[in-house]
Amino acid sequence: MVHTPAPQAGPESLPDAPSEAVSASGRPPKGLLIALLWTAQVLSASSVIAAFAQADVAQHFHTAHIAWFGLIYSLVGTLMTPFAVRLGDIFGKRRIMLALIALGLVGDVLTALAPTFGVLLVGRAIAACYAPMAALVFATTRDVLPPRRVGPVSGVIGATLGAVVAICPVIAGWLMDDFGFRGALWFVAAVTAVAFALVYRFLPETPRRSRGEPFDWWGGLLLGGSISALIYAIGQGTTWGWTDSRMLGLIAGALVGFVGFALVERAVTHPMMDVRMLMRRRVSTVLVVTSVAQGTAFAAAAVMTVVIPLYPHIPGVSDGLGWTAMHSALIGLPAGIVLFLVGMAAGLATRRVDPRLPWLLGLALATGGLLLQAFYHHNESQIIVTGVVASLGMGMIYASVPILVVGAVSAREQGVASGMSMMLVGLMTTVAAQVIFTIMGNSSVVMKGTAFYRDAGYQQAYIALAASMAFALLLSLFLPKPQMPEEE
Repeated sequence: MVHTPAPQAGPESLPDAPSEAVSASGRPPKGLLIALLWTAQVLSASSVIAAFAQADVAQHFHTAHIAWFGLIYSLVGTLMTPFAVRLGDIFGKRRIMLALIALGLVGDVLTALAPTFGVLLVGRAIAACYAPMAALVFATTRDVLPPRRVGPVSGVIGATLGAVVAICPVIAGWLMDDFGFRGALWFVAAVTAVAFALVYRFLPETPRRSRGEPFDWWGGLLLGGSISALIYAIGQGTTWGWTDSRMLGLIAGALVGFVGFALVERAVTHPMMDVRMLMRRRVSTVLVVTSVAQGTAFAAAAVMTVVIPLYPHIPGVSDGLGWTAMHSALIGLPAGIVLFLVGMAAGLATRRVDPRLPWLLGLALATGGLLLQAFYHHNESQIIVTGVVASLGMGMIYASVPILVVGAVSAREQGVASGMSMMLVGLMTTVAAQVIFTIMGNSSVVMKGTAFYRDAGYQQAYIALAASMAFALLLSLFLPKPQMPEEE
């Protein structure tokens, strides 16, 4: 059945009323759930498949700057997020999601057709327009679902990342081996097109919570620009040097921008983001620990689990395993299945237990798994076993994050909190990925314009990732108990 958009809510509407798309029993239609699940994972699917294409892209275009294949995505996506979240409140999230997915599809097509590395980066930058999708989806659940279902559905949406991690590498492996990296990039475009169709058909329009309010352009530009400047500086670290005047100037400019953003938000009548929300310990603690943990996990998945298997084995030059993409995907499949099953179980379990419990256990297991991977990543059996251990923890982490964020804020703040969470995760992923490439680069060998990495760099990078996850675990000991919607 096709669900027509719900009537637009005026300023006087109750802000927390669920959409008419939900039946009287409170059970959301399957089409609506599929649209939410699929659209929330478009970014993840794109990232996983693009990560598998990364090694071939670097060698095809003979570039030692392949890190920008992911960094440009984070840069533009971070800049877009505050505007997308605020525009969703003003015009309705469905309209904004359709517009951004359409732009992202244009970028995907340009990326797949790119004749040069420069054009490919332009395509990736345009494709990053759909980076705010997850933030908009999690905010939408609060608008279209009854309060008692927001937490469980949010947990399931987070847990479906495990399905992406399990299935997409196999698809990417088949496409890479039979059609090359362009085949994999065309599949990304297809995934985006399906997301557009699902949102158009099944997702109802959400209430316009900020109807008639002026748009805070200065706040959005200062926030997005500051984070983007910081990401760009980090991305150029290995090229410029970490003490270069340009690097220090960008970081200083970003800090000034953050201060300016805070001052503007406190002065305007309708701010892009209520900075007073971030001053609450419940909110700030949740956003910091979840961004550190997710950023570490995403960087590990996007870099380490792809670079080691797919980079060639060249004695004295490269200590990659030289597997085909399909072989690598099949070896990683057990870890992906475990991540999905554990994530689903953890998401459902949070209906009965404090979500902090699976969160803390997940961080501990993920830390241990990354440490094991530092020393055991040299053959199929080692990668399977250590990957499964890490995935036990990652599944719990991915399922718990949206529930922790939902439980830290009120319904009205959900969109802003989700947007801030996505921006911080993007920032932390960029930082973690750049640290990984910097560490590996210290023991790399450049041959024919391509950087190849040695085993010492792989080991040190995994240890750094484990330390970052352990830091998130330490901070998480101070997490307050989430306040779920039905408890408000």
